Amino acid sequence: MTTSMLASGKASAFGALKKTVAGLTAYESSRQFGNAAGPRSNGKPPAARVDEDPRVSRDLFMHVLTANATKRDAKQYLSRFKEPKPAPARPSPQDERNARHRRDQDRVDRMGVNLGGLYAPARSIADTPQFTRELVPEKVANKPKPMHTALASLRSPESLDDGLLDGLAATLSQLVRLDMRILLAIDCVDLGDVHHQDLHARRDMLTEQGDRLVKAISNHSPEGARFVPDAMSCADMADSLGGTGAIVSMPQLLLHPLKRGAVTIVPTLAYSNSGHLTSTNLAEVMRALTAQLSGQGASPEVGSHAEYPDPVSLDRIIMLDPVGGIPSKDRGDGAHIFINLEQEFDSISKELLNGNTGNPAAQYRQHHANLDITRQCLAMLPSASSALIITPEEAAISSRGRTQGEPIRTGTRQQKNTLIHNLLTNKPLVSSSLPLARLPSPDTSPSPSRPTATLVKKGMPLTIIPSADRWIGWPAPAPNTPSPLNLRTDPRINLPRLVALIEDSFRRKLDVDHYLSRIAGRTAGLIIAGDYEGGAILTWEQPPGSANPVPYLDKFAVAQTSQGSAGVADIVFQAMARTCFPHGVCWRSRVDNPVNKWYFERASGSWTIPGSGWTMFWTGEGVVEDRTRWEEYVRVCRGVVPSWADKAKPD
Repeated sequence: MTTSMLASGKASAFGALKKTVAGLTAYESSRQFGNAAGPRSNGKPPAARVDEDPRVSRDLFMHVLTANATKRDAKQYLSRFKEPKPAPARPSPQDERNARHRRDQDRVDRMGVNLGGLYAPARSIADTPQFTRELVPEKVANKPKPMHTALASLRSPESLDDGLLDGLAATLSQLVRLDMRILLAIDCVDLGDVHHQDLHARRDMLTEQGDRLVKAISNHSPEGARFVPDAMSCADMADSLGGTGAIVSMPQLLLHPLKRGAVTIVPTLAYSNSGHLTSTNLAEVMRALTAQLSGQGASPEVGSHAEYPDPVSLDRIIMLDPVGGIPSKDRGDGAHIFINLEQEFDSISKELLNGNTGNPAAQYRQHHANLDITRQCLAMLPSASSALIITPEEAAISSRGRTQGEPIRTGTRQQKNTLIHNLLTNKPLVSSSLPLARLPSPDTSPSPSRPTATLVKKGMPLTIIPSADRWIGWPAPAPNTPSPLNLRTDPRINLPRLVALIEDSFRRKLDVDHYLSRIAGRTAGLIIAGDYEGGAILTWEQPPGSANPVPYLDKFAVAQTSQGSAGVADIVFQAMARTCFPHGVCWRSRVDNPVNKWYFERASGSWTIPGSGWTMFWTGEGVVEDRTRWEEYVRVCRGVVPSWADKAKPD
């Protein structure tokens, strides 16, 4: 197994992040757009800033330090603060002539001949202004850094009480302090006695909720918030699908508040081409805002960059919805932790639409709508962007901790903030490949509200050769029947790229001929993530003295460039443990392999084989109780012969 998959250096990562958070206030005030965050000086002493409250800084430090950010995560996050290096200025023609003269003079001095000023340029010539066609730049302007932005949506803010809204506002303000600008779209669901077609009454309700949010955020952030109801426009008539084609017609109303760090709030209202108030929906607003911020909007004002030259990087989509993360029938906690859209969208969509007998329940329809919105938004963004579907309660719960002066007691531990953890790591709060037994349960969770957020990424395709039934997996071969799969001749497999992946992940050369000879006739299958970014080779091993083939994970590899936040390892491991071998698989790793911690968390059990230097891992139930199965696993893990070209210790 590869020794480089486990990220190290968490202490240094925490230290770097801590220093960054400590200096963010001073850093932002010195930025180009930081000076516009507050009112102009009027000669009076400045009022105390909200973020100078020690309790606020303490809570933010706690969120950062408990985010489990690795050294790689910290490096990726901190890279956004680096100032771009200016291009070196080209020397003027006169400077070049002077440099040549100095070189000639040094050469003459070395010859020992004193020629005086014979070869020196005349002062009258040197002091004469030079007229040239070449441009001599006096100062090279730095390229502006992108404004990192998260597009969030809040469904049904009218259902949130003041305490919950204050906790949510605190979390959003902490994201702003961590250099993430927030553009928030809101939509009211419970209209009470207001008819949906009464647009003016609906506008008044959205304005009321927007004002609540502005007030709550202003209590936690010196930059505050701004409610912008006039930035959207749409067609006079709905199309055949009921859409109005909402677009951002006045982007400067959104970008200027974002530029100074204010949370910008947009309601689901638009004005038609004829100037009439029109209702739209959250999905259309999210699509329009994503298109605008990603540079695919139709507005000429931003396209020309005349009013807003600074680039925008839309890094996150955040959907705050009372229904929470996407449910899963297969998980004990009832929610998907991570969704790879490229691989899982169709199956999850079908599962949601068939959630109940007959017509799908309203809650399942809302889950499907949330998943579809995130898919459409992420399709317009780079692959590094992600979406988080989360309840307002989970987003606010840790930010509301100890707000009434509650002391820190011995043995208490503050719950991690899911949104801050995602910002720093671009990962879910818990790994999606963890077994159900290691996920939070109602009895062990520190809060009655368990984490049920779903992280969604555009992801990557997953190839399983041969295809496997999710509930059955790969069937075991008949006794004395060799496997027909051949890595060298199968047209579905690119052997050179597979070998390159293994060597890159393990950082050592593979003896290809020896390896292919060893697994010939016993290859169970192959899992490939993306464009050979990760993969696993699994075999049916025959233990000595037994006729039962044993499922064995022979190679588990992730390219170095895909290790960390890409989630490749989780995707491959899930496919192996839940699709290919749902009833169990074993593997081995050197006892001193750093990646063993990752294996310990995901395996059903482990055992150090005496006198071998190997640790055996397995998934599935009943391995320890089944003596025959146990001994077969041990014999296989003892007997596999390594196939490395070097003489280093195998792993």
